[in-house]
Amino acid sequence: MGLTDEYQLIKKVCLIGDPGVGKTSLVRRFVMDLFDDHYLSTIGAKITKKEMVVDLPGRDLRARLTLMIWDVAGQKEYRAFHEMHMKGMEGVLAVADLTRKNTLESLKSTISMADRTRVNIPIVFLLNKCDLAEPSSTDLRDVRTLASRRLIPVLATSAKTGLNVEMAFSRLAQLMLESWAKRKFEPEEE
Repeated sequence: MGLTDEYQLIKKVCLIGDPGVGKTSLVRRFVMDLFDDHYLSTIGAKITKKEMVVDLPGRDLRARLTLMIWDVAGQKEYRAFHEMHMKGMEGVLAVADLTRKNTLESLKSTISMADRTRVNIPIVFLLNKCDLAEPSSTDLRDVRTLASRRLIPVLATSAKTGLNVEMAFSRLAQLMLESWAKRKFEPEEE
């Protein structure tokens, strides 16, 4: 069975999370398959582009998707600009650091910030630095409860080893394409 419809799409994705959770490292791993453990704080937002192909077999649809990836600074002094950087985004990777419990609590504010920009935007939670965390050291009940309310996928990632990094971006791309297809082919009734 061949795919019948192919589209060229450009989608804006934002990586959001506290400082030092590994947003820049995740982007670098995904785009260039590189890791550097030298920490450089992002100022404002850094934009990177990556192309990928995403299929929706249930709709016989394929998209050549260009992701415009916005790595948004996590420092409190830049939070006033977050919503400005997030305008027009169509997907969010909300990143927390498994070795720092306080960063997990920030995932709640990510949802409310994303909702102010666009209702029901596709979100994937990334619990980064899983290569450094002890499996039982972090209680993830709150994260799982928060994610289950909105059907948000949760992935443990490691920018250092590459674990689930490609999967995270692919999962978000799939969710964005499903959302786009629903709006395009199933317009809401008035």
